[in-house]
Parts: sequence; C-alpha cells; structure tokens
Amino acid sequence: MAKFSFFLILLLLSTLSPQVSTASNDDPLDFIAISNALSGKGYNEMSLTLHMTLRDLLSTKPIHNTKVTIFCPTDKAFYSMKYPHAPFTLLQYQIALSGLHKHTLETSLSHGSKVDTLLHGHPLVVTTIPGKTTNASINEVKIVEWDIYNDGHVILHGVEDFFDPAFQILKYPWYDDYDGVVTNIDQDGYDLGTESLACQLVLLMFVYAALVGVGMVYVSCM
Repeated sequence: MAKFSFFLILLLLSTLSPQVSTASNDDPLDFIAISNALSGKGYNEMSLTLHMTLRDLLSTKPIHNTKVTIFCPTDKAFYSMKYPHAPFTLLQYQIALSGLHKHTLETSLSHGSKVDTLLHGHPLVVTTIPGKTTNASINEVKIVEWDIYNDGHVILHGVEDFFDPAFQILKYPWYDDYDGVVTNIDQDGYDLGTESLACQLVLLMFVYAALVGVGMVYVSCM
C-alpha cells in the first residue's frame, strides 16, 4: 500500500511539473526577482507596489517582443505623497515603453526628447542638461540609481520623486496625443487649432448680425 501511494505521488508530480514549467516559460516577467531587487536596494514601497500591480500594469502590453523601463521613486517620495496609495495612472506614467539604459539617457537622447509611457497620450520629457556630468533627469526629476534590475525585458532605475504629468502638459503641450491624434499645437505653445475655431466663431457672429439686420429692416418696412 505504501509503495502504491509513493508511485501515485510520483505520477501526480510528473503530471503537474510540465504545467508549472510551461506557465513560467509563457510569462517572461519574474515578479519575485523584480520585487526582491527593489527591496534589496531600499525601494521597499515600490517593491510592494509593483508586486501588487505590475501584472495589471503590463497586461495590455505584450512583453515578449518589447522592453519597458520603470522609474522607481524612493520611499521618501511615497511618504510625501498626498494620496494613501499611488494612483494607477501615476504608476503608468512611471513606465516608459522602451529600454532606456544609462548611456542612452545621459548622451543619446537630447534635451526635450519625448519618451512614450503606458499612460497613453502623456509622454515623459528628457530634461538632462547637455554637457553636465550630473545624473540624467526626466521631467526635471533626477535619476539617482541605475540598473536596479535588468533582465532584458524590464529595466529599473531609481528616481528621487514621482514624475508629474503636468510638467509635460504645461511645458511641452505639443507632445499631447489623444487617441493617436497629436493636438495641433506648435513648439511655441500656440494652439493652431484655436485660430481655426476663432475664425468660425467670427463668421457665425457676422452671419448672426446679418440675419438680425435683415430682420430689423423687414420689421421697419412693415
């Protein structure tokens, strides 16, 4: 009976093992390794946050054939937030849809370069000052630690604070992109679409005034 139970257990293990292996092969993200790398460097809040949300954050983005870079705020940044937990959209804004290495952010991308994020329509902006030897910055937030984690699909860098989407909206409004359509704003911050709208309003006013004038003439004639 004992031998039968032993062989039954072996049979069950041999049946389950391929399923476990297949599941891990299908998912290239090692969530435990990512979380451990962050906590090992003292980014405990971000470690816990990504452990709970990263799968949902990347659920709409196929990770097999692409890279993402996650900019991880320090624990101090979490403690100074006005929210009890980081909003999902704010976490999306911390994730760039490309593999950004140190040399890329320090030398390859020029000041003002646009970096697309998971928060659709709201890119990051490279604000590294050319010729400076200090750390690179994005949205005027300094990158304080490089390559906390890098497995070929996910790259983690440490930043001193959360990125604020308002920085890009106010200073680089021509980068706004809603539903794949870039807003009609030039690089001087002038909304080219406003001129067209204003012209239409003026035309409508003239038409209205003309109609009112015709009406008054008609009444006076009666």
